[in-house]
Amino acid sequence: MKKDRKILLFAILLICSVFFAACSNTEETSKKDSSNEDTSIGDFPTISIDDLQNNIGKEDWVIVDTRSNDAFNGWALEGEKRGGHIKGAVDFSAAWLDVVIDSEGEQLLDLLATKGMTKERNIVLYDANGKDAKTVANYLQEQGFENLAIFDVKEWAANEELAMESYPNYEMLVPPSWINDTIENNNDGKPYKIFEVSWGEESEDYKNGHIPGAVHINTDEVEEGPVWNRLSDAELEAFALNNGITSNTTVILYGADSMAAYRVGVILKYMGTDDVRVLNGGWAAWSNAGYEIETKGNEKEAVDSFGVLVPANPDYIIDLEEAKQVVTNRKNSTLVDIRSRAEFIGETSGYNYIEPKGRPQGSVWGRAGSDSSHLEDYRNPDDTMRNASQIYDMWAEEGIDPSNHLAFYCGTGWRAAEVLFYADVMGLENITLYDGGWNEWSMDSSNPIETGEPADL
Repeated sequence: MKKDRKILLFAILLICSVFFAACSNTEETSKKDSSNEDTSIGDFPTISIDDLQNNIGKEDWVIVDTRSNDAFNGWALEGEKRGGHIKGAVDFSAAWLDVVIDSEGEQLLDLLATKGMTKERNIVLYDANGKDAKTVANYLQEQGFENLAIFDVKEWAANEELAMESYPNYEMLVPPSWINDTIENNNDGKPYKIFEVSWGEESEDYKNGHIPGAVHINTDEVEEGPVWNRLSDAELEAFALNNGITSNTTVILYGADSMAAYRVGVILKYMGTDDVRVLNGGWAAWSNAGYEIETKGNEKEAVDSFGVLVPANPDYIIDLEEAKQVVTNRKNSTLVDIRSRAEFIGETSGYNYIEPKGRPQGSVWGRAGSDSSHLEDYRNPDDTMRNASQIYDMWAEEGIDPSNHLAFYCGTGWRAAEVLFYADVMGLENITLYDGGWNEWSMDSSNPIETGEPADL
């Protein structure tokens, strides 16, 4: 009987030891799993800040900012201690993956190559929300990329000793969240106006939905044909007063196509409005962000005084005689052609109302897009501003020195105004718009023109 009890007790002890051992192993496994959660996100490993520092700038490494273009430019939007991007990083926003470029997605793959993102290199993707980097990583993995890692930029931004870059005037291009905050907080008491800009009377786009409080501006309010130069200074001042704009009004501009907004923005800066902002990415950026949309029309509210003598910044826009001086003084100045290649070499004028073809003699191609209505070379897939490094690289390939006085022109001023605005965002100071562009230059047969490929190519 005692013997049976001993056997039973031994069996119980054996079972207990196995149970506690199993619990111990489970706890250890849980600890290991927990530690693994700190070193990977989904199927992608994370990288330490030390390893990131040690590999920035190496030929076989690419550091990629996957946040919005606004964050890359300089805005701190998701709790980062500092805005801007890690010095040396390229941009490939997760938002671009939502843009349908073409049925095959070839343009998106081509974009990877322009960023140096190849399968042979180690690619570190960073964000500030734990989502964007993984989204891009998943896309790259689908394309056959393997050497991928993820990093939280907030850790980098918290260390003031680590280099970050912002464009000197990044605040000229605003994200939808900034506009929404401005509306909700009444711009902290500063006067502000929001305008939807397009050609023609109140547009269908405006009627179908616009940013709350926005008023429509017809570009005919600031320019007129047949040259489509800006109106006289007196007429421009009347335009500003009619729209309630003064020199110290914060003016926020946007449109379904942002070119019109940039056109008006450049004219307002020429006039002397100190704080001109353009919604980066245009109406689509606001719509996609999910903020409130208004359909009721808003009336213009006039003011009595602009506040300064117009134009307060006369060098921001030049006319024909000054453009001729630019091409005469090519050592220190460059007349930069912001048109398609076909327009530049004279295959087409680009416009059904401009007959002559070619370019002003001595001008240099600054690139633009596929035709007179597009500006792909200066825009990302979501129509935000292309990064400054790539713009500088484009210019270098065409022999454009950004330390020169750069006078941008296009057909009638819209495309060139957008590029001028970007150059301003980038911090360039000796820049201007040749307002009349090819339309004005070509009207006088005594103005020297060129066609074909430039002789030095």
